[in-house]
Amino acid sequence: MENLISANIHLLDQAERLLNDLEDQVYAAPDGNVFGASLGQHVRHCFDHYSSFLRGLPFDRVDYDHRVRDPDLECSTACALVEIARLREGIAGVASASSTAAVEVKMDCGGGDQEWHQSTIARELQFLVSHTVHHYAMINAMCTQRGLAVEEGFGIAASTLQHRKLANIG
Repeated sequence: MENLISANIHLLDQAERLLNDLEDQVYAAPDGNVFGASLGQHVRHCFDHYSSFLRGLPFDRVDYDHRVRDPDLECSTACALVEIARLREGIAGVASASSTAAVEVKMDCGGGDQEWHQSTIARELQFLVSHTVHHYAMINAMCTQRGLAVEEGFGIAASTLQHRKLANIG
């Protein structure tokens, strides 16, 4: 489980480095090419999932639909940086749990399914990585369109990075 925790902390660290280089005006500006969302809305959405996970762990029930959706996280890089520190600490604290510990999860995937489903802490940490990388890919595209630099590998799945490395693809 240590690798899953490290992967999630790495993603939070990537967000921190990105946000340290952004002005609030750029962070909060909507982008018409990516669903009209701002960089901040994508970041906040990722953080909401981390918060739902951490909030539900003590009860062994994670409801990804019950999100705070704090508008300050969408507009203020300073607020988002504080949230990163909180989430990083929470994810690091998961190390004391068993990777196979059962949790129930709920997420509206369309079709009216509002049931709880069985999962494990490790599987949910995998979900958080996948979900976050997906949104980071959109953030990467938005930044690239605006001429903003993002670090190498931002928004690219670990398996893709590994494939590129083995295949000598840049």
